Amino acid sequence: MDRSSGIAVRQSVELLEKNKPQQERAKRTYEGILAAAAELLIEVGVERISTNLVAERAGITVPALYRYFPNKYAVLNALGAALMDKQNTAFEKWFEHYLSLGDLQLLLDNVYELLKLTFDVTKEQVGGLEIVQALRAVAPLQEVRLASHRLVAGQLAAIVADVLGQPIDERISVQARLTIDTSYAIVEMALEDDSLPTELLLREGSRMMQLYWQGFLPAE
Repeated sequence: MDRSSGIAVRQSVELLEKNKPQQERAKRTYEGILAAAAELLIEVGVERISTNLVAERAGITVPALYRYFPNKYAVLNALGAALMDKQNTAFEKWFEHYLSLGDLQLLLDNVYELLKLTFDVTKEQVGGLEIVQALRAVAPLQEVRLASHRLVAGQLAAIVADVLGQPIDERISVQARLTIDTSYAIVEMALEDDSLPTELLLREGSRMMQLYWQGFLPAE
């Protein structure tokens, strides 16, 4: 039984694609499936989306969809993984740019830029907010979000440990994870609530994170 509001879907659901397309025609079909699923997430929500609806929107048969994905959760998993990759790429480019300047303070001074980049990447993705919400709500998909957050938090923890001249310990790991999850939470809030001014929210969120880290980093 598929109950996607809370979400009581079995953890044993197959999430991996059956085939990675190699030829151009197959790639177009694959991308068409993902595009259709993203549109339907907006229109009908994660509870009502189905492989039948996705196939119909993509202009293919259900058996054709099943050549690539075993079920709707595998489609949503692929959508989520692609969005997480885009968000992580934005983080890595921002991180590497300011880290290369040799001043960790510049990272703190430009947290707003990171939040804005993440916001923009998610906003530009069709169904970006709905994909993020599905990753948070649907049990079989939650590992995609968690794995992404763990990856980025691990990168941040490694840099912080290097700056502090000490090995990564539990405190640094927790601080890094809090930072990453708070960043995404701020971005999701900006996407979800139109009553809040986006720029002000992102700037206040970045200021909060700056104050959090200021106490841990060595003084100049």
